Amino acid sequence: RNMRIVEEGYLKRTVEKLNHYAAECDTYGAFFDCIDAFSYEPLQDLSFQSDLKYFDEIGFILSVIASIAGHPHISTEREDIILRTEFANSVSADTFRETLKDPRLWKRDDDYMVPEYVHYHQNVDDWCIYENRFIVMLVKLLDAEIGKYESFYSSLIRTFCGQEQLSLDEHNVSVALSKIQKLNKRISYIQNTRFYKTVNRKYVTLRTVHPTNILLKDRLYNLCFKFYRSLITYPDKESLLRDFGIHYYMLLLRSLRASGFALCEDPGKLHFDEHQALIPSPMKLENELYRISFEPWEQNTGILLSVEHKLVKYSAAKRATHLLLFSPQSSFADLAELSVDDAHYTTVEAISLWNMAYIEGMAQPVYQNPLSEQEVMDEWLSCKLSGSRASVALYRTFCPSCQKSTINTDEKNVRHCANCGSAYAFFSDSEGNENLWFLKLRRVGYGKQA
Repeated sequence: RNMRIVEEGYLKRTVEKLNHYAAECDTYGAFFDCIDAFSYEPLQDLSFQSDLKYFDEIGFILSVIASIAGHPHISTEREDIILRTEFANSVSADTFRETLKDPRLWKRDDDYMVPEYVHYHQNVDDWCIYENRFIVMLVKLLDAEIGKYESFYSSLIRTFCGQEQLSLDEHNVSVALSKIQKLNKRISYIQNTRFYKTVNRKYVTLRTVHPTNILLKDRLYNLCFKFYRSLITYPDKESLLRDFGIHYYMLLLRSLRASGFALCEDPGKLHFDEHQALIPSPMKLENELYRISFEPWEQNTGILLSVEHKLVKYSAAKRATHLLLFSPQSSFADLAELSVDDAHYTTVEAISLWNMAYIEGMAQPVYQNPLSEQEVMDEWLSCKLSGSRASVALYRTFCPSCQKSTINTDEKNVRHCANCGSAYAFFSDSEGNENLWFLKLRRVGYGKQA
């Protein structure tokens, strides 16, 4: 996974706080009614506030590792070798007896036999002890983690979309990338040391790190050990996805409240799992134009949302079903092997902490410039509730999203654009005005990245 470690930490603390808050509400209806009162600080804001401090912590640990690389713990072993006589500093009684027994080592010098080579015992320093392999593993972990930060902050560099200014020197992005470049130089220095190259040649991944005497009692090694243990937030993908789902369940409830929806009925008493984590419940809500029902999808790895438009005339054209998948990876790479039969859904999309993607054959990220996670959820819901006054005669032929005359009408009276993939139906409002509602909205040029 590539959700950054600091983001995982904030997610865990936010969901724990949300679980405690939910436990005081008794029912899902009460939880929905008071969701706006939940004291919530966006994970993105918290992440920005702590990143620079985190970079300083990484910088300190890298300086500790550099010190270890200069003076590492070693294991001394005795090795038997055969050496030319002139290079042997001293020969013990044992090695001399071994030399006497080996005629291959002797040569004639006039009337005498003299040893040309001798058996020799030399002490060899072995750097590839368990603790040093742990240090190399930590360097690899930090290298990968800093790579995530660099990729992440690079993605936040503003691209020109008509706004007055792009990223500036004093912005978080610029400051963070400057620090990241310095950390990359420190890691490169460590990777070029004799210590790192020697241990890395015999490197084996450590599945678990055990607290040995050196890791506990040597001050430098202990600093690295404590830092490593502080990095581990979620031991497995399942618990990360569970909390990620609860977090976005809360954001969806807030979006529905802001859109004027009210519960049709209270789903009843709140339920919690064995980890005391809230179990999201199916809900039915409505406002003036829409009836909505939603439920968790496959062990809370997504949300299944059904939308019914009250004013659309044809019953087959007034309903849309949307699947929103959760991804801790901003690249959505974890969804590459996911098998979803999109024939069952009007749209299949995914949401991460920083972006949303259309899942149509492959993940297509939507936003060029970053939005907060609440804004991403608000935007996703807004697209499912998008409608407008419109000319029926005009938009029977031309797509209201991409302007192409590539509209086909199916047996359900839904218009489909063969160019951009948008789908919509017509309806008349209470005053008899012509309108259209997007069952599926694909905004051409808004955010699709080449």
